[in-house]
Amino acid sequence: MKTGRWLTWIGSVILFFTGIGHATRIVHVEKLIAAGGMKAPLDLLLKVNWLAFAGEMVALAVIAMLASAMAGGGRIVLICGATMFVNVGIVFHFGGLSISLYVSLVVAVLLLAGGWMQAKTAAQG
Repeated sequence: MKTGRWLTWIGSVILFFTGIGHATRIVHVEKLIAAGGMKAPLDLLLKVNWLAFAGEMVALAVIAMLASAMAGGGRIVLICGATMFVNVGIVFHFGGLSISLYVSLVVAVLLLAGGWMQAKTAAQG
């Protein structure tokens, strides 16, 4: 497997398991909602968005992994990496420096590097 595909695969695996872990933390979020006294409809909106974001991380990881195996899939991987880079900006704006920021940044760099290498190779050959 080429280096670009390895980088994409590593970033995708990290993102996939991060999404699964994020989804399992819904129990913690529900406890925080109860402790904070958050009422409907905000409590439901928070839960839905929490789980939707987890699902999107898993989906993005699968898309990047499948795209890396396709001819010309480097461009799709680049879009996935750019999406993660936007997430880095959002996480930094609302959460500051945190583990989620660092994980998102690592995944973004891996996907951008992997996608760039794949796209460059496809353009040359």
